[in-house]
Amino acid sequence: MKFSIHSRILFSALIILVLFMGLTGLVLDKAFRNNVESAQRENLRTQVYTLLATAELDENNHLQLPEEITEPRLNITESSLHARVITTDKKIIWRSKSMLNINIEFPKKMITGKFYFSKQIQNLDSFTILNFKTQWVSEAGEQTYIFQLAENQNVFNSQIILFQKNLWGWLAGVSFILIIIQTLILRWGLKPLRHVADDLIKIEKGNEKKLRGEYPKEITPLTNNLNQLLNSSQQQLIRYRDALGNMAHSLKTPIAVLQGIITTITNKDKEVALEQLSTINNIVEYQLQRASMVGRLQLADAIALQPITEKILNSLKKVYQDKNIDVQHKISSEIKIKIDQGDLYELLGNLLENSFKWCNKKISTSAEQVNEQIQIVIEDDGPGIDEHEKERILLRGQRADQNTPGHGLGLAMVNDILLLYKGTMEIKVSSLGGAKIIIKI
Repeated sequence: MKFSIHSRILFSALIILVLFMGLTGLVLDKAFRNNVESAQRENLRTQVYTLLATAELDENNHLQLPEEITEPRLNITESSLHARVITTDKKIIWRSKSMLNINIEFPKKMITGKFYFSKQIQNLDSFTILNFKTQWVSEAGEQTYIFQLAENQNVFNSQIILFQKNLWGWLAGVSFILIIIQTLILRWGLKPLRHVADDLIKIEKGNEKKLRGEYPKEITPLTNNLNQLLNSSQQQLIRYRDALGNMAHSLKTPIAVLQGIITTITNKDKEVALEQLSTINNIVEYQLQRASMVGRLQLADAIALQPITEKILNSLKKVYQDKNIDVQHKISSEIKIKIDQGDLYELLGNLLENSFKWCNKKISTSAEQVNEQIQIVIEDDGPGIDEHEKERILLRGQRADQNTPGHGLGLAMVNDILLLYKGTMEIKVSSLGGAKIIIKI
């Protein structure tokens, strides 16, 4: 499957953008998680310092903490923050009002004055645990206490989920905007190439003879070379056709001289000589016309079909005026066909001449656009064409027999022209009673 340059660049940019935005999202998400976790741990350390500041020994050298703590969450049951103070033998010295139904695991080996963080899951809730071991010195000696805090992670998980939604939403929106901008930039950047393609299509259709307009310096050498090639082809074609025309005139003169000489010999020899000379003349004209068609297709202009058809019909009406033929001409003036004018005259002239020759009183011509082709239909009320003759005429590139009445060198030229322009010819029975020739070109 072939992709356009625009599609390839846009697809590559899309892949890079998706990878970049994906990695950016993962990095930002990881950074936010680390920041939330750091903030949570710092908050727990602050709570430990707050508890240490409010703790004091009583008259019996027992550690005491006030019932109401400055941190509101510790004073509310079933809040997200919990705290307690225990001894090394697991005796509870103090616990917050929020400590109901929460059981914090007893730490194992600990070093005094060092913070220990851990994770704990209880009742499907995840907690961040902080253990801090400290020693109090009194008259009774040293006493060791462990401050434990637990904070529910649900609040922080909710913050992370909300951040993720906003993050990926914004990244998706930015990606969409960047894709639109990239598409517009590509369309603007590749616009000169589209202009070249459009100009080439116009040249192919015959509406222009060369590339026009100003192009960026990157493709200027290409357009200049194409214009030089087109100009060279046109000049070469003109020289070639002029040479063929001179050759045709040069050959006709000696043939005419030979015809004059032949008239002086005996009747029997004269008939044979004239017959052979006529054959030579027809063959020369046929081959010259075939050769003159080579190379005309790509440089042909789109020409109006109606005026040329009318000229041919008017000429044939004068030739066959004694037959008083009723011609129905149904071709719109808007229909144009991309073909060399000489080839069109040759094509329609041969087909219409056969219709005038073999019709009784009626001929009909019509044309219409069918997809990308022009369909030309010629009908008459004559005897029609035999089935075996149809097969031979429709054999593409095959030269028809010159001795067949009504068909010969002309239909051979028709086949050659259709072969050159990738056209088709179909022969059916007309509603008028004769032949119906359908040309698509």
